[in-house]
Amino acid sequence: MQKTLMIMASEIRTTLRRKSFVIIAIVVPLLLSLISLGIGLINRNAMESAMAEMAAAPAPSSTAAGYVDPGGLIQTVPADLPADRLRRFDDEAAAQAAVQAKAIVGYYLIAPDYVQSGRVTYVTPEFSVLSDSLDSRLLEQLLLVNILDGDANLADAVLQPFDVQLTSLAPAVAPTEESWIGEMFPLFMVLILYMALLIPGGILINALLDEKKNRVMEVLMTSVSAAQMVTGKVAALGLLGLLMTVLWLGVLWAISSFGGSALSIPAGFSIPTSLLLWALIYFVGGYAIYGAQFAGIGALAPDVSQTKSVTWIVMLPILVAYMFMATAFSDPTSPFAVFLSLFPLTSSVAMIGRMAATEVPLWQAVLAAVLQFITAYFIIRLTARLFRAQHLLAGQSLTPKVFYKTLFGRA
Repeated sequence: MQKTLMIMASEIRTTLRRKSFVIIAIVVPLLLSLISLGIGLINRNAMESAMAEMAAAPAPSSTAAGYVDPGGLIQTVPADLPADRLRRFDDEAAAQAAVQAKAIVGYYLIAPDYVQSGRVTYVTPEFSVLSDSLDSRLLEQLLLVNILDGDANLADAVLQPFDVQLTSLAPAVAPTEESWIGEMFPLFMVLILYMALLIPGGILINALLDEKKNRVMEVLMTSVSAAQMVTGKVAALGLLGLLMTVLWLGVLWAISSFGGSALSIPAGFSIPTSLLLWALIYFVGGYAIYGAQFAGIGALAPDVSQTKSVTWIVMLPILVAYMFMATAFSDPTSPFAVFLSLFPLTSSVAMIGRMAATEVPLWQAVLAAVLQFITAYFIIRLTARLFRAQHLLAGQSLTPKVFYKTLFGRA
């Protein structure tokens, strides 16, 4: 156990010296998280400043408007008309004096031939294309009541002739706010799991091949067993992949929590904690499946050039899942999407994509995880036979046929 931990520590130190891994797995997500936090603080400060300005702004002395009716059209004033919002003046001089005294914000001048021309002029002391204090609906109601000989009920019916009640035969669906993050969120989750599975696996293959090429493997094999060495390397890259997953999930959480209006994040959008926990569970199961196979490729291959064809074959299920997830997102409850999310070789990315797109029954999530870990157990047992000194040191030619014949003990 102590030797395995030493191998793990050495591999973690070596991987953290790789600039490409550090940039992709650590630097980029941390920078994005800090940017999201900065945007959130800016939004918060701007909102607090705006609220403070609104609170400090002096309240207007009056929000009432007036009207002048030289033609004497208005004879009836409804009882429910708010007197503090619309006041009558006998002539323009009185209305202008009220405006100058700031008793009203402006006044309407009703043309004497209003019934024929429909002309009304609004007079205000300051030019404004739009005025928050202008509420012409009150005057419209007042004029309509008087045109209809004081019948307030008829005037209300004319103003609002019908009240539409919407009834649908389809099942009720909760309204959702469309946003870019709501549409792209499932894809982001799939992409994070995809990168977290493949990047550490590729580093694992390269690490084993580099030690073969530099003959470091021969020195290591004199003090540790093949199983201890490979176990330490697989575990080390798994921990780094888990760290990468946590950091990138943290980026999504930071964007959804602090992005706000600057990033067009709708109010109330959040990432469920359960989804983050499931993502970590599926990463562990998926890495156990693919990490073990990548380690087997590194154990058998003599150089990088001979790993490409085998690596593509091993990666084929997860590549298929990634390519078809866009189709599955459009109907996440379809049999095809459910199959991808339950099949152990594709469930790492497919199930997380479904969970991000829709609500998945708990039994399906648990079943997918159980099948994944059962498959990982058998794959680890199969690949354990590849971790032998003769395989690690021989450097035999590697093809997909040789890999799978050796994997199943037929080589």
